[in-house]
Amino acid sequence: MASIQSTVIEMLHHVFPQHANPAGTLYGGWMMNWIVTAGNLAASRLTKKPLLLASIEDLFFLQPVRIGDIVTVKAMVEYVGKTSLEVEAMVFCKPLNGEEKLCTRARMSFVSSDIHGKPVPIEQRIEPTDEKEMKIYRYAKEIREGRLARIAQRRQRVRDTNLEDIGQLSLRVYRLVFPEDAIYGNLMYGGKLLLILDEIMAIMAMKFAKGAIVTASLDALDFYHPIYVGNILVLATSLNYVGRSSMEVGVKVLAEDPMNNTVQHTCTAFSTCVKVDEHGKPRLLAPFTPMTDVEKKRWAEAEQRKQHRMQRLKELQMGA
Repeated sequence: MASIQSTVIEMLHHVFPQHANPAGTLYGGWMMNWIVTAGNLAASRLTKKPLLLASIEDLFFLQPVRIGDIVTVKAMVEYVGKTSLEVEAMVFCKPLNGEEKLCTRARMSFVSSDIHGKPVPIEQRIEPTDEKEMKIYRYAKEIREGRLARIAQRRQRVRDTNLEDIGQLSLRVYRLVFPEDAIYGNLMYGGKLLLILDEIMAIMAMKFAKGAIVTASLDALDFYHPIYVGNILVLATSLNYVGRSSMEVGVKVLAEDPMNNTVQHTCTAFSTCVKVDEHGKPRLLAPFTPMTDVEKKRWAEAEQRKQHRMQRLKELQMGA
């Protein structure tokens, strides 16, 4: 059996101008893509089978990453179930003449699958070698059990293809899934989808902020159904909540199969974006008042997510 330490991989990236957002720091979508890629590699080295991203959570951007920085993404498999694996990624950034700092962290779950997206059993197992690894193993198992509780109603959520009233600030984008978006056969790569989602949510945030924004966090995101090449993605985005300098943007993703005339709800994401000045410092946002019943419902739900998000960040910082 493999130990947790034996699954560790490290990927290095140099941040180029094409990786930057309008604020001059690393675009969050690229960071998410790099995290998923590292997690996928760590997991696939163990299983030697195709993997699908099933969920990503606890994704917080703790430090800004700038052009010229060296980014190290460290990922490791912490728990293996019947068909899924739990992976943690920690990202460190280092200026050429500066000190290395933890800048991002996230947890992911991958499902072992065939080329059609059907789950297949994992033969390999993780065996903790010492008390430290046993603690990591048990914690990853707890995270897994929490996620399984979240997705207990997956079948119902897949069928939830209703798109609510668009509200004052909403955006609906359609995108065709191309072969270049896939990784195994005709299955869309999760890292590519996160790259797209962050761009769509950033557009919505910038339209409201009327200035530069950065991504601060991504709430737990669970995938209910695979996305295939040839599907039409429907990305329904809305501004849900506005604070002093931060706002929550949500996006519901539907995958339409035009050949078979079917539509599936694949995932819903919530991102926190912060308005910043030219020095990366938070700036005040204009006030926003929810008007419709749908907007008021979204606002109340976003306030609850914000409280949970802040508590979760505090827990992670205390445990770091």
